[in-house]
Amino acid sequence: MRSNDNKKIEEARANARRLIEQGPKVLIGLFTMTGVGYLAGSVYTRSYFAEFGASWILEEVPTAIYFSQNWIPLLLMLFVGYLAMTNLVFLGSQRDVLTSTRFKISLAVVKQGPWLLGGLLASILLLSSIEYVAAAIDLSIMAVPLMLFLLASALELCVVRFNNIDRALDLSTTYILLALIGVGLYVVPAQLGMNRARLDKQEPSSLLTVYLREEKVMEHKLLFAVGERLYVFPTKYDGSNPPVKRTMVARVTFVPPES
Repeated sequence: MRSNDNKKIEEARANARRLIEQGPKVLIGLFTMTGVGYLAGSVYTRSYFAEFGASWILEEVPTAIYFSQNWIPLLLMLFVGYLAMTNLVFLGSQRDVLTSTRFKISLAVVKQGPWLLGGLLASILLLSSIEYVAAAIDLSIMAVPLMLFLLASALELCVVRFNNIDRALDLSTTYILLALIGVGLYVVPAQLGMNRARLDKQEPSSLLTVYLREEKVMEHKLLFAVGERLYVFPTKYDGSNPPVKRTMVARVTFVPPES
């Protein structure tokens, strides 16, 4: 009985040592994914405002707004937490990892992943080009967790390979998958931002309706807000892009004025 307790204590100490040793790697991973998330948020925001013909807004708002504009950065940060909680960084200490069901699944995912992800990215671009906006948005949203799942499998294969140098594991497919994921981290936010803007430009949209005081055309849609500044455009307009303009909160009401 005492030997079992001693064994558990030794295992706990070994796990604690590994956690301390791998802590810097987890922090580097978190920093890297935060940077990737920032870039994804920037691509999304720029694509969204560019579709409105209002890229000039980005010159007037804090750069931190790029990061906070969508949920892709949050997912990337949660993904790093997932890697840490599932002990991905400790796989090298497992002798039987190559025979585990989890590793076999990851290996199969890496082999088939490039075809799946490549087909999904091509479908998103095709649907966007023929203006099937809703379908393109749905596929873009599906692509984010798929990319994270494929990335987890690819990283697992890399960790096992470089911690088992004597085992001949082919990483060529892994590199192809990682390259596709890199492309996807640009394509998905860009397409998601552009197609989201296409929906928001339509008269019935999810954007909040506001009314400008002392103006002939009072009904507008609220595109963006930063502090006391609001960026709005008329609900009805001519042409492909609405005339976006800056106004202040004091000049806006959220209820229709009395006629």
